[in-house]
Amino acid sequence: MEKVEECVNAVEEILKGFVSDMPHEEICERARALSKLEHNADLVKNDIRNSLPRGLFMQVDRGNFMSMLSDQDSIADKAEDIGVILSFKALPLLDPLMVHFNPFLEKNVEAFRVVRTIIAELDELAEMGFGGAEASRAEQMVDQVALYEHEADVIQRDLLRALFDNEDDLSKAEFLLWRNLMMDIGGLSNYSEKLANRVRIMLAIK
Repeated sequence: MEKVEECVNAVEEILKGFVSDMPHEEICERARALSKLEHNADLVKNDIRNSLPRGLFMQVDRGNFMSMLSDQDSIADKAEDIGVILSFKALPLLDPLMVHFNPFLEKNVEAFRVVRTIIAELDELAEMGFGGAEASRAEQMVDQVALYEHEADVIQRDLLRALFDNEDDLSKAEFLLWRNLMMDIGGLSNYSEKLANRVRIMLAIK
């Protein structure tokens, strides 16, 4: 998750630079660096998968654990995809889109930050047998992730509406890149919510 966080931090900086008219060459350079971070996350993911005990008792359900790992991987993948999209072409910053863009980015990143905290505290949850006050706090954080994801979805609809209302000001390529960019940014909170829900399942089973 630390490696995934590096990817999210990197793409957040790229996106902030994007809306601040960062030179396209620098965006491309940062996107390449982000791809290396995502590769490092993949290496750690593979190490974890290869290190899991087979045929031995695990403190959590093996299938749920693997799904959590996959969701973490998907967050890093989405971060890399965002960087790749921004490297294709210098996209115009239309004012009607910019009204919603920063709040949209913030909600998606906030959803990730909360689930990042949840994962960081899994060891304490395990020590308490996934019960007690720690479990109640984790459940509240899971609900917070869901709220941020919902709020991000609401803003995304406004963004898409603004995109379609102003599509005549964009080339076909720019329109498609903008649409894909929005969907991939939205993927950060979508997969964060999925990951948080895996923890909810774990708590419910225990």
